[in-house]
Parts: sequence; structure tokens; C-alpha cells
Amino acid sequence: MRKSKNYNSNKFSRLKEYVHGAPYIDVLEQPKICKSFGLPYSAKVFRDEYRNRIYEFFKNETTTAATASKMTKIPHKYICEIKSYLESNGLLKVVTIDRCPTTGSSNVQFISTNKDVWSEFDLLQKTNQFNLFEDVQK
Repeated sequence: MRKSKNYNSNKFSRLKEYVHGAPYIDVLEQPKICKSFGLPYSAKVFRDEYRNRIYEFFKNETTTAATASKMTKIPHKYICEIKSYLESNGLLKVVTIDRCPTTGSSNVQFISTNKDVWSEFDLLQKTNQFNLFEDVQK
């Protein structure tokens, strides 16, 4: 029994190493990759890798999800899901709102996981929210 557990542990280690070194693997291909390592499908291996990639990406880049998708090749929708997870765990913050360099859309969130960057931006000042309230009171 012990030998089998170590054997599977070794397989999982090799799978993790493979996924870490590979570009984004589409969700439909992930079960095939696991099978090629003689393992059942393990979504956790892929999920953990892509969460870590996005966390590290936004640690070095303060930009939009669309730009992150373009640069990392991880689908935009999946980046938004990871953003939600990281944000709910206090690991990511929207630091400003501006025009997206990738899509050209206005009022797009720029995000970061680098806590040193969080205080460099002033979201309220950028969006002029205080001016909106002043206009209403006049």
C-alpha cells in the first residue's frame, strides 16, 4: 500500500511540474493530460497553478484582466474568476479605474496583488466620485 501511495505521489509531482512548465491548458484537455500521467482528472492541480500564475502576474503588473489574458494566454473569464477568489481572500485589490490598453474600453478596473502598489493609487481621486456628490448637493 505504501509503495502505491508513493508511486501516485510521484505521478502527481510530475503532473504539477508539467502543468507549471506548460502554457495554459484548456479545460477540455486537462483530463487527457492527467490520464497521460496515469492519474484521474485533478482540477485542483490546474486551478492552483493558474491561480498562482495570475497572483504572480498581478504582483509585477498593475493592469486589466483583458491585458492579463492577452499576456498570459489564460482566458479572460477564468482570470475574472481567479480575480474574485483572490479579492475575497484579501490578496488582490482594484487600485484604479481607467481606459483598458487592450480593449480601449473606459472605466475598466486595474488590479494588483502587490500590496506596496495599493497605496500608490487613489481610486476615489481618479474617478471623481466626490465631485458627483458635490453636484447633487448644490
